[in-house]
Amino acid sequence: MNPSTVAEARVLAEQALSETSFERALALYAAALCSEPDHLDARLRTADCLLSLGRVQEAAIVYTTLAKHAANLGYPLRAVVAIKVLSALDAQLASLMRPLAELYCADSKRVGRGARPVPADEQVPLTEEALPLLALSGPQLIDAAVLLGKDLSKCSDRYPEMLPPIPLLSELTSDDFVAVLETVQLVRRPKGARILTQGDPGASFFIVARGDLEVRREQEDGTLTPLATLGRGAVFGEMALLSKSPRGAHVDAVTEADVLELRVEALSNLSSGAANIARALDRFTRERMIMNLIATAPLFKPLDRTQRIDLVRRFVAHEVAASTDLIREGESVPGLYLVLSGAVDVWKRDGDEKVLLATLHAGDVFGEMALINAAPATATVSAAQRSTVLLLAREYVAKLIETLPALRAYLEGLGDERAMDTRMWIDMGGADDDF
Repeated sequence: MNPSTVAEARVLAEQALSETSFERALALYAAALCSEPDHLDARLRTADCLLSLGRVQEAAIVYTTLAKHAANLGYPLRAVVAIKVLSALDAQLASLMRPLAELYCADSKRVGRGARPVPADEQVPLTEEALPLLALSGPQLIDAAVLLGKDLSKCSDRYPEMLPPIPLLSELTSDDFVAVLETVQLVRRPKGARILTQGDPGASFFIVARGDLEVRREQEDGTLTPLATLGRGAVFGEMALLSKSPRGAHVDAVTEADVLELRVEALSNLSSGAANIARALDRFTRERMIMNLIATAPLFKPLDRTQRIDLVRRFVAHEVAASTDLIREGESVPGLYLVLSGAVDVWKRDGDEKVLLATLHAGDVFGEMALINAAPATATVSAAQRSTVLLLAREYVAKLIETLPALRAYLEGLGDERAMDTRMWIDMGGADDDF
């Protein structure tokens, strides 16, 4: 069956690739590219098919064309994919990283807000010129595919004046940018493949260069709960990285996907600009975690977006080692705490023993009862593991609960729930089951 649109050609090409029918896939991608020259994926996959057919030199020509075109067009992650493949073919081709870095680094005058290029239209019909390509094979198909792959004359997009930043990388100087990209691992997965497994160690994080991914958490009964869908430019895996905890969910490819893996060990071993890279990585992961917290933590739900961002700016971050006491029973509380990463345990004394009341995780707050009641802490809170907590000074909390009734209502409700838990614990005579 022959396709009638670019979208149909792409779907059939993906199927042919999965069946290792590389010539058939090449013909379909070439027909798609002929009909829609702006289709970056068709150009990339044309190069992939040429490489799978052993035509390394021809593939390199198309990869190089795509890398330069995508970088100038405002699709830098597609360019990184092509350059990483080229680097694996010939180390000298890694020199293409330098112009990409100069375009997208912190010192570039072209990185900023601007109109994004319009994606290619997959619904366009295959042209009369494209249809004969479907019947080609052998050297004729190779020649036609290479000619299409290196030809940009029919592309309609103009190169924009301003280019979108790349997460993390656009915070670096051009030298550090290149150094980091040299450590990046390109991970290419077919539709349905697993990219991250829940429970695995978190030693790296990822940027989606192409395709769609689904994040799902596996429950104790084996069911999978969807959490998010990730597309081009999305970052994932940084939460486990910063908290040094196992992966909290599975990540699977909904479509064929290319992702860039940045391993912390490789980044930390860089001799050039290591300190700058470490600072940028730390700042980047923290900002990501804070934005995730703003979007999901119950504390921020009563607030609009402007109020949320203003509130989170008032918090001061503190790194704490395991077993560090943040609040001590019977002592005054310095402010309202919010768990950014890791976990904290809430303890209460029962004679000479300490009994665990609860364990709080990212997004949970504590210290609200003592602040609202203007009383000493009724329990001790200590870090259950290496954690990051945000502290909002008690003076600012007092101002907030006066001006934001919804926030006061939330904190009072939370305090009532925890007071009830504590009373139940007392009524049960300090039961040894934790809450």
